Amino acid sequence: MKNLKITTAEIAKICGVSQGTVDRAINNRSDIKAETKYRILEVARKYGYREKIEGAPDGVKGTVGIVVFNLNNEYFSDLITELEYVFNKEGYGTVVMMSHYDKQREAECIRNLYNMGVKAIVLCPVNGGCEFENYLSLFDLPVICVGNRLSFLPYVGVDDFEAMKEITLDSLEKEYENIVYFSPALRYKDAPAQRLRFEGFLNALGDRNFECVTDIEDIKKCYQNKTVIICSNDYYALKVYFKGTNAEITGFDNIKTVRDHKLPITTVGYSICEMAGYVSDIVFGKADGSKIVKHHIVKENSK
Repeated sequence: MKNLKITTAEIAKICGVSQGTVDRAINNRSDIKAETKYRILEVARKYGYREKIEGAPDGVKGTVGIVVFNLNNEYFSDLITELEYVFNKEGYGTVVMMSHYDKQREAECIRNLYNMGVKAIVLCPVNGGCEFENYLSLFDLPVICVGNRLSFLPYVGVDDFEAMKEITLDSLEKEYENIVYFSPALRYKDAPAQRLRFEGFLNALGDRNFECVTDIEDIKKCYQNKTVIICSNDYYALKVYFKGTNAEITGFDNIKTVRDHKLPITTVGYSICEMAGYVSDIVFGKADGSKIVKHHIVKENSK
């Protein structure tokens, strides 16, 4: 790799630290004082530090980077497909990387995409807070959030709180005797969208009793009373469905598998095409700010 404009050795000399310390700062590692990291990143940004990665993929005009958790949830593959389409119409290719819910890996993905010369990054973030904001400021390119929000970056997506509140209220109209909330993501500290959905569920539920489940093994095949299992996304709803439970199931995202196979899952639907289009508008300067995409309850797949 070749460095452009300034080297890590030069940054180290300016900051009065070792090259190893510079490397830790640029890679957003935790074993470095916050004030030292901030000073190094400020110098790197000031002098336009960037590593050139040979053989980085290019589109006709350039590339846009996308960083998601993984592709286990079909929502992300649908989103990537739509983003690739709208960017291609603008003459840009896409580079997709996965963080696998790892903060350090996410930081490395962002750095590598920047070094490839991408025009912008579409990010479903794991990281957050002021330290991460300082890290992102090094790269001087647009970053647009999808899925999870960061207060200092544009966000394009659904209102997770209101959408989950609405589908929960819809379920409560059927007067179920048992209410189960299923979300393995609640075991993770850094899952803001999933926590917003849980808060929307609690808001709709009021003082009603419910069971919160985070492990699919705790979902029963047979419930004695009329039961609804409210899942925080369709990926989890499919896990419940294929367990063969006799409970009603609701999900979130209206993914293609649920739609195409007309599965008995009531879910929250919204336009991923609209999301991708607005992200593209931000990237190419046709729009600015955040965009909340309208949602609706999809009942046609219900029992």
